[in-house]
Amino acid sequence: MVAVIMVHWCGIYWGAREAVASYIHAPVIEGPPSSMSRWLDIPTFNYGPFGVSIFFLISGFVIPFSLARTAPLKFLVARFLRIYPTYIVASFTMLLLVYLSSRYWGQSYTLSLSNLVANLTLVQENLSIPSIDLVNWTLSIEIKFYLVAALLYMAIRKGNPLPIIFYAVLVLAFCSVPTSLWPPGLTSVISIDSLKTELMYTVFMFVGTGFYHHYTGDHSGRQLFQYCAVLLVIFMLCWPRTSWVGPTSDVPQNYMYGLLTFGVSYLFRDKFRPIWPLDFLANISYSVYVLHSIIGYLSIRILMDQGCTFPVAGLLTLIFVLVLAYGLHVLVERPTMHMGKNLFKTKVAPPDAIATVAQP
Repeated sequence: MVAVIMVHWCGIYWGAREAVASYIHAPVIEGPPSSMSRWLDIPTFNYGPFGVSIFFLISGFVIPFSLARTAPLKFLVARFLRIYPTYIVASFTMLLLVYLSSRYWGQSYTLSLSNLVANLTLVQENLSIPSIDLVNWTLSIEIKFYLVAALLYMAIRKGNPLPIIFYAVLVLAFCSVPTSLWPPGLTSVISIDSLKTELMYTVFMFVGTGFYHHYTGDHSGRQLFQYCAVLLVIFMLCWPRTSWVGPTSDVPQNYMYGLLTFGVSYLFRDKFRPIWPLDFLANISYSVYVLHSIIGYLSIRILMDQGCTFPVAGLLTLIFVLVLAYGLHVLVERPTMHMGKNLFKTKVAPPDAIATVAQP
């Protein structure tokens, strides 16, 4: 989450000025970028895909724990409650602040209902509708991963890697079919290119599932290495067959950096100890993630217009976003998360009641 914020606020804010201005309904910022942008100037390294890769691997690792406790349909309901309520409330909060930003700058603001509904349901990429916050593409992939994980429920529970590898091969075959060969009636409704990209990323997420099976003892270290190697080869073969191959050529190697970081952290997992500030950020990281992008841009832009330097504006914006995120976490994220966990809990009868029923 910290890595993604860095690339958005210190990089995209300055490097994609026209796009940022259009999203926050403000004039394009002028002048040289802040010297803080140099933090991002590391050869072959990109904070954005690095952070997202770790996010995907963590999802692939922890989701099987949920699947091990419940049936696929119940799992999906619980996961949708985990994602959608928090995201929807965050989106309306963001849209309200964007409207206020447009009023501050004296610009018009409109948003079509179809655009809003597509984004709130996280199908905007599949319908070729622009994102309203520039970060929900990852949540769209997360939802696809939940659906695939539910379909591969038995394989995940039994620690059988073959169905997962077969799925990855099917994704590669799907990515290899040129979009021009699909029926025009279908491609006019659904973006095949977006589906290719999203399913490609789910293959990478299943690498995290391999670590889960090693953690539970289903896979040996050698099996984990072989399983990860196969999925990574398929992931890399899918990449040039998607629309992401051109403008984001450095992304695959940063996914390898993310995997290396995740793997080393997993190897030394017994060495980690609670650190309150990091634990706090971890607990509210989803709320921060869905709030930080557009709200961060408009807050920094307005504060700089009021005379703040970029570092001061960034610090004040960070505090503002953390306060918003904590409120969202307490009021929406945590209650709905617990609702999803408790919705299908089986009530266990007291021991004496069980003994009474067992008596002839």
